Amino acid sequence: MTASTVRIAWRNLWRNRRRTALALLAIGVGQWALLATQGLMRGYGDNIQNAITGPMIGHIQIHRPAYREERALDLAIDDSTELVRIVRALPNVADAAARVLAPVLIAPESDAFIAVVMGVDVASESKPFGLLSGNTDSLPPGHVMVGYRLARKTGATVGQEIAIVGQAADGSLANDLFTVHSIIKGPVDQLNQMGVVMGLGDAQMLLALPEQAHEIVIRVEQLGHVAGILEAVKELEGAQSLEISHWRELVPELVMIIDMVDYAGYFILGLVLVAAVAGIVNTLMMSTYERMHEFGMLLALGCRPGRIVRMILAEAAFLGALGVAVGTSLGYAFIAVTMRTGINMASWGGEEASEIAYGGMRLPLEIIPRVEPFDPMLGLVAVVLVSLLSAAWPALVAGRLDPMEAMRS
Repeated sequence: MTASTVRIAWRNLWRNRRRTALALLAIGVGQWALLATQGLMRGYGDNIQNAITGPMIGHIQIHRPAYREERALDLAIDDSTELVRIVRALPNVADAAARVLAPVLIAPESDAFIAVVMGVDVASESKPFGLLSGNTDSLPPGHVMVGYRLARKTGATVGQEIAIVGQAADGSLANDLFTVHSIIKGPVDQLNQMGVVMGLGDAQMLLALPEQAHEIVIRVEQLGHVAGILEAVKELEGAQSLEISHWRELVPELVMIIDMVDYAGYFILGLVLVAAVAGIVNTLMMSTYERMHEFGMLLALGCRPGRIVRMILAEAAFLGALGVAVGTSLGYAFIAVTMRTGINMASWGGEEASEIAYGGMRLPLEIIPRVEPFDPMLGLVAVVLVSLLSAAWPALVAGRLDPMEAMRS
């Protein structure tokens, strides 16, 4: 395609500024919608992924076989302290923590309530994305933290002594008195609803689980390291008899929500293409029929039909690319603003909305949109290709014109 053909195509594009502007607006709004939707969905997917791989699940979990199905107290990992130490020493492991979990009854006064003892390494779980993320308190022996909803239901207060009764792993009665150190609101709904958090050592003593744990949660430095660390853990001595699970295997129903980001993007891309086809076909068809006389003169002067076809295709490519550029500018402006402020969906529904949970996880309702460099390119390539296809009809009409008939029109 010669430079003169390109210049003529660019000039022709602006002969009817209003029509061109409407076509650009249609394509631009579609591209903006694509980037905005992709940014919001990807930001929400990131939040869910962080919630899953942070306090709730971690990136990798280690259990005794059948523990996840049966939740039996005696299905505990032996010598868990040493295994945690070895795992923490692996390259690219951010942290590893053992947990003891057991159903119990608690009695702040005369009435008893169902609860779950969560024996944890408080220092480790208080780090970002831990079960107690945001906690700054240490937990002395003989003290517990109580989930705020459980405390509200039972009437437990800070400084109060509560009785905890349950069954130990060896079948004996597990019971002791503990002092409520604090009432906490954590990132996991199960902790808030039923959680009684105590130090790992206290839980192991209460439930007759010396140096044992029901699960070990591993967090990695970067998501791309999960597969490699998973294989490295499986090669550790004694790990062959344990069940070692990837986070995507542990919560497949929540993983589906994350994977829906791509499907939403393809749906919006379809709308962008519809807008592009409608705008470009209308613009070029009107432009072609308005210039019949001009095309006839060009053909009569020796201009080849192929050059006229290329000119119309160039107009279509310009129209599509400009529309995408406008939409991309609007989309990045929207993402830039919302990345700084965030979008807090909890404010739309008040306090009750902030308590929405699924599968024991409190769903994140603050979105920080994020786009990938590939996102605008997806719209650009798709729109330009569709633009060229949309221009095929008007280009074919112009290329088949009879010069004499065209000049008489």
